[in-house]
Order: sequence, then C-alpha cells, then structure tokens
Amino acid sequence: MNSIISPTDLFRRKILRIHGSILIVLTVANTIVTMVGWALGKGPFALWQQEQFAAVGLFQAYLLMFVIGIALWFGSMQEKDLWRYDLIGLMAHLPPLAVNFIFANLFAAHNFQGISMISVTIHIIFISLELFAIMWRRSK
Repeated sequence: MNSIISPTDLFRRKILRIHGSILIVLTVANTIVTMVGWALGKGPFALWQQEQFAAVGLFQAYLLMFVIGIALWFGSMQEKDLWRYDLIGLMAHLPPLAVNFIFANLFAAHNFQGISMISVTIHIIFISLELFAIMWRRSK
C-alpha cells in the first residue's frame, strides 16, 4: 500500500477484519458441528442424519459464508473504497436472516427456536456493524 489510508477507511478495515475473522471461525465450527450431526447423529444437528438433504444446504451455506469471510479479509487490504466490502459483508447476512423468519414454524416444529434466535442475533449484529461502518464519516 503506497497511499495514506484515511481514518474512516482504517475504521472500516478493522471492522472488515473482525467480521471476516469471525465468519471464518464460526463457519468452520458450524460446518464441523453439522458434519458430526450428519455423520454420527450427535450434537445439536443430530437430526441431519435422518434429514440428509438439510445437511447439504447447511454445508453449502456455511462454506459460502466462509468464502465471504475470506473476501472481507482481502477487501480489508484494499487502499480505498472499503465501504464496498462492508456492503458485501452486510448483504451476506440478509439471506440467512430472512430464512430464519420464513421458516420459523419449521424451526419451531423441530425445536430449533434457540438456535434460530442465536442466528438472528448474530446476523442482526453484523448487519448493524457493517451498516455503521458504511455510514460512519469521521469529521476532519
């Protein structure tokens, strides 16, 4: 990086790195927990051993979020226009957040309300964080 980065972009860079790191760690952990449920019928996702197509969707979703975490890390290394990567981080959380509301009755039928509420909370936190990073302007 040859140019001087603005204080606003430094803030955005930190947000992107924190967000990307958490996405990478959470998606790896969730993929492992899902794999244990699918393969061994143990843990919070033990149901996926009987409902194997659901595990396929979770694997895809988690691994896509992993890729987005890596993209946020790479985005944090850009010299300018970091807000675009904050927007990617924000938009990545919209589909899983919507799924929690669209399929609320299904989650309740399988006693996944607690997991769904944790998911909703995590997605709202990161949407809010990225929105704040996009909108924040440091006074000069």
